[in-house]
Amino acid sequence: MTASTDRIIALEAFEHVHPDRVADYEAASQAIDDKVRETEPGMLVHALTVHARADDRVTYRWLEVFTDLAALEAHFASPHVKAHGAHLNGNGILLSPVEIVLYVDWSDEEKAEINQRLGGALSFAEVRSGFYRPD
Repeated sequence: MTASTDRIIALEAFEHVHPDRVADYEAASQAIDDKVRETEPGMLVHALTVHARADDRVTYRWLEVFTDLAALEAHFASPHVKAHGAHLNGNGILLSPVEIVLYVDWSDEEKAEINQRLGGALSFAEVRSGFYRPD
């Protein structure tokens, strides 16, 4: 790995919720937000917003900013995050798998390796303009 994995990482996670389950989803989201704040010092930003509303779904967006790759990996490995995902998926709250997009300046090889380590469901934003500040 190169030094780029030691820098800040931004992630968006899109969750498509059944409209009749919004209250359940928001309660579960508040609970996981509280737990992440309490147990994950490497999470710099953990913000939930409504991204879109349609008759058949409400799409929420988590914006998560991590200090570095280690913090991202700790988040994915945490028992409370795994339990939260199982609850949402196992109770008919989510309509489809979570869409996870990372904003990083890693090489294609780093992206492939890290994607595999974290379960293979990540996508990476095609950043056309912008920058990642060095240390």
